[in-house]
Amino acid sequence: MQVKDLNIPNILSIARIFLAFIFAILLFRYYKFPALGIFLLAGITDILDGYLARKNGQVTVLGRILDPTADRLLMILAFLILFLKYNLPIWLLLLAFVYHVAIALGWLYVFKYKKIALPHIFWGKLNAVIESIMICVAILNFYPSIFFIVTAGSLIFSFSVYFYKFIKIILKRETGAPI
Repeated sequence: MQVKDLNIPNILSIARIFLAFIFAILLFRYYKFPALGIFLLAGITDILDGYLARKNGQVTVLGRILDPTADRLLMILAFLILFLKYNLPIWLLLLAFVYHVAIALGWLYVFKYKKIALPHIFWGKLNAVIESIMICVAILNFYPSIFFIVTAGSLIFSFSVYFYKFIKIILKRETGAPI
């Protein structure tokens, strides 16, 4: 890590990684409202880090690694604890786990072997919003089963879009941002 990598956007991404673990501990111990507050704070840092990096020309290779890592970690921990403690159906846990791990592995493959970073796509961002709403609803136990179905559909659709983009990149029909 170089000094130029220690900018505000990257510090926010690192903070989000720590927030993910704090959120998980609070949620696991049934501190619902503090956990929700930390979850929302993590979401704000996600929005801010990307905005500040682009606005201030501070997009770095480290940031392109930290940001999706923090995103995946937060979501995987949330789904896992919702399954363990809050009656999230196992099929949704498995679907979310496969989605996030496959996206991360595909991203790492493209990053390492194609030397590009995949840009975020609209459907991935929309899926993150839908997942976040479902997480909040499940924590509060506010008719979560409807949201489980919507989230499952979003995960499947978003994955199919990412998979299509991944195949296009592998076949060299599309490019991403060079690293």
